[in-house]
Amino acid sequence: MAMLSHRSVGAAFDRARAAIQRFVGVATRRQTYRNIAYLFLSFPLGIGYFTVLVTGFAIPFGLLFAIVDISRTEPVALLIAGIPIALVMICLGVPVAFCTLVASIELSALERRLADRLLGTDIPTADPATSLRERALRVVVDRSTWQGVGYLFSKFVIGTAAFIGLVLGMTVTYALVAAPLHYQNQLVGIHIGEPIEFVPELTYQHDGWIVDIAPVTLSIADGELISLYVDSLSTALAVSAFGVLVGLVVLHLFNAAAWLLARYTELLLRNTQPSIVSEPPER
Repeated sequence: MAMLSHRSVGAAFDRARAAIQRFVGVATRRQTYRNIAYLFLSFPLGIGYFTVLVTGFAIPFGLLFAIVDISRTEPVALLIAGIPIALVMICLGVPVAFCTLVASIELSALERRLADRLLGTDIPTADPATSLRERALRVVVDRSTWQGVGYLFSKFVIGTAAFIGLVLGMTVTYALVAAPLHYQNQLVGIHIGEPIEFVPELTYQHDGWIVDIAPVTLSIADGELISLYVDSLSTALAVSAFGVLVGLVVLHLFNAAAWLLARYTELLLRNTQPSIVSEPPER
């Protein structure tokens, strides 16, 4: 009985030691910093994807709205203006929309490579097209193309949230860890100097057509968020030690966020079309 008790205590101790090593070892694992790099890259890439897609789809959808608006308000004028608008749509709108879809395929391929390289995923692609005609058809009708478009649009929101989380986590950690360098300084802390107001809004207007989405105003009042004023070095050292613990927790949260993004990327970009540039179709 005593032997079993010692073994169980030893096993529990080993499990606890392994858990502590996993918790502390997050700061020394290369994958942690690959995850952080991916989260940081999500912000500028998300802005770029959003800009490319919105700019590319604005022309064809704008022409389409124009045709619908004229047919609704002045159907007679459509007989005169409809032909030039239709020609512009065919000669300009359709090629621009097609090129935007091609760009979305390339950007989706870039995202797959980034996820594979930085997050350790292994996202398979669809079989390459056997001809240029098949490739062109799949650009438009293949469901994976539109999955990629949806993913690229969502990357704008994901990248913004990731950037805010990274900056906030690193700032709080640094402010706590560096407490011995600035204790007894009432000016040190994490402050918002001016009120911040953000209104997410999407508006499209063309003559009588207005699409306006502005759900809610997000605001943060000015003031101090975190104060680190302490009056002794010993207290500052305790705050710094606590900051190290917070930093380890923050790194685990970053890893968790990266893991979720890896699963999300695998879900939406699995079996999407291969890159047209790096993997051209066979003639």
